[in-house]
Amino acid sequence: MIPILVELAKKLPHVIFFKVDVEDLKTVTRDFNVEALPTFILLKQGNIVDKVVGAVKDELKQKIILHTSKA
Repeated sequence: MIPILVELAKKLPHVIFFKVDVEDLKTVTRDFNVEALPTFILLKQGNIVDKVVGAVKDELKQKIILHTSKA
């Protein structure tokens, strides 16, 4: 999944991507209710707008594009 995220980060420079190590930041995984890996949480203005569980690259791309469109 890392290559896909790198590609998306290049195509969408206004989007900020974070990688969280669940062992180092257990409070973050608990606060965001992460139960499986990988889990991708999409935030907009500090609010959770969507979540993708699993390495489903097409779904992840679609949701990122959906939530970053100017519509």
